[in-house]
Amino acid sequence: MSRPWYRRFPDNFIAGTVGLTLEEKGAYSLVLDLMYVRGGPVPDEPRYIAGVCNCSVRKWNAIRERLISLGKIHVVNGYLTNERAEKEIENGAKDAQERAESGRKGGAKTAENRTNISRNNAVRPAKLQHAGAVLNQNQNSVLKGDFSSSQKGEGNDGVRLDRWADEDLFKACEAAMGEKVPAFLQFKVFPAEVVEQARGSMGVAA
Repeated sequence: MSRPWYRRFPDNFIAGTVGLTLEEKGAYSLVLDLMYVRGGPVPDEPRYIAGVCNCSVRKWNAIRERLISLGKIHVVNGYLTNERAEKEIENGAKDAQERAESGRKGGAKTAENRTNISRNNAVRPAKLQHAGAVLNQNQNSVLKGDFSSSQKGEGNDGVRLDRWADEDLFKACEAAMGEKVPAFLQFKVFPAEVVEQARGSMGVAA
């Protein structure tokens, strides 16, 4: 799960990166940011990371080896990871789940209170024995009708592509759109017509 923000401890980072060059500190910080953006480990793909760091693949490979040798990052099953970041991501997911559960309980309680209020309001007119009771009941019926609504579905007419698994088509779609997708995004949903145009330019049947 992508996270728009995460807890960061500047004192810990500064103390933990003593001895690293400015380039190494910056690259390490970006790798951590990518982990939080992705909600987990980052693909150990030199071109991808070098693109995010805006440096050559050769430069990134040198920094990568340095960070690995110092235990700042680890390679697991083709992905770059950091133990502290993984724990923070896991804790963040648990906190989000707990907040969602609390929200559901609060919503259920609110719905229950509204139901009780509606029942009480429905009982009052029944106790009235004059003509105004009928008017009030009709009015309540109209008001209840006002609360009903229909949900409109929104179509998602697009094709989700993986920057690395669909590399050629991904690039063709970028060319068709006339713009580059930010390097830190591995996935992108392109409009169906753009994908069709890109396939046509590649000579691939839609």
